[in-house]
Amino acid sequence: RLDLPVAGQPATALVIGYDRRADEGKDIPSRSDTLMLIRADPKAETISMLSFPRDLRAQIHCPGRSVYSDKINAAYSACGASGTLETVRQLTGVKVNYLITVNFRGFRQLVDKLGGAWIDVDRRYFNDRGGPSGYAKINLLPGYQKLGGYQTLDYVRFRHTDSDLYRNARQQLFVR
Repeated sequence: RLDLPVAGQPATALVIGYDRRADEGKDIPSRSDTLMLIRADPKAETISMLSFPRDLRAQIHCPGRSVYSDKINAAYSACGASGTLETVRQLTGVKVNYLITVNFRGFRQLVDKLGGAWIDVDRRYFNDRGGPSGYAKINLLPGYQKLGGYQTLDYVRFRHTDSDLYRNARQQLFVR
C-alpha cells in the first residue's frame, strides 16, 4: 500500500531496477540491480536521492514470512516489489508515495524514447569481454556526450574496476 501525497507536499518514489536475463530460466527469480529513493519537494524546488548499495545487509520484510537478514537486493528475488518496498520502509522509516519498477529493456526504451541521455562521462569506460556470464561490453571515452539506451544502461551498471558506491553515483548522475 502506497501513501499518496497531498498536492503541493513532498513526494517520495522508490525506484527498483531489476535484472531478468534472457539466458535464465523462467523459474529463476529476478534480482534488483538498483534501489533508489527519490524525493521531490515542490515548495523547496528540490529533488534528493538516496541509493542503496546492492550488498547492504538489511532486515528483509516479505509479506507473510518471518523477517530475516540478507543483502538488500535479495528482497526483490525473495518477495518481489512489495517485499522490497516494505524492506526499504522498515529500514528508513520513509513514507513512499510511488513505486517505479523498470527492467533493462524498459530502461533502454525509455532513454531512446527521450532521444538519448546527455552524460558528462568522467573517464574512459572499457570492457571488450562480454557474454552471458560476464559484464556488458562498453567503450566510452570521457566528455559530455549523448548516449543511447544501450550505452546509458552499460554506463550506469558498470562496476568492473570500481565499487557499487561509484555505480550508485553514476546512476544518480543519470537521474539528474
